[in-house]
Amino acid sequence: MESEYKRSKVFFDLIYGYFFLAFTIFISFMIVRKFIIFPEYFNFSKIVFAFVAILLFSFLTFLFLGTALIKSQYYRNNQKYFIQLDSEKKQIIFNDKENFKKRFINFNSVKTVELYYSWSSHPFSSDLGYSKIIFSDGNFVFVTQNNIYQDHIYKVFKKKVICNKNKFANALK
Repeated sequence: MESEYKRSKVFFDLIYGYFFLAFTIFISFMIVRKFIIFPEYFNFSKIVFAFVAILLFSFLTFLFLGTALIKSQYYRNNQKYFIQLDSEKKQIIFNDKENFKKRFINFNSVKTVELYYSWSSHPFSSDLGYSKIIFSDGNFVFVTQNNIYQDHIYKVFKKKVICNKNKFANALK
């Protein structure tokens, strides 16, 4: 199990992402404002530079804020429950943090498993992978990489894996 999400770290990442969003909007507004007020000041190279700057800051905002929002989803998910696998007894141990209850679910009641890996090796987003375990009754649970690695789930439910995707960051869906 990888490190647990900390509330302060998730909050700081969200603040940082929203700061980047505000900065990008401010820079874009100032460039467009200057272009409207002083159109004679802009030549082709300045227009290209302004366009590239807006695109660069928009891309960085998308990365920082998008990753922070996904980490916030994972944090909220990890606050609800904690999952453990018992390979010897072939059970999933479902620890509900809100009601302080434990449930034991047999491996046979698992219908399918979807694995979503994060291919990023950067510490800011390397832990944004999860597994979705779907049960026979239609219910499902999200198991974040901070709870159990996807490789462990893959080894246990190898024959039931129907989806195996690699992305930079994976939102819970």
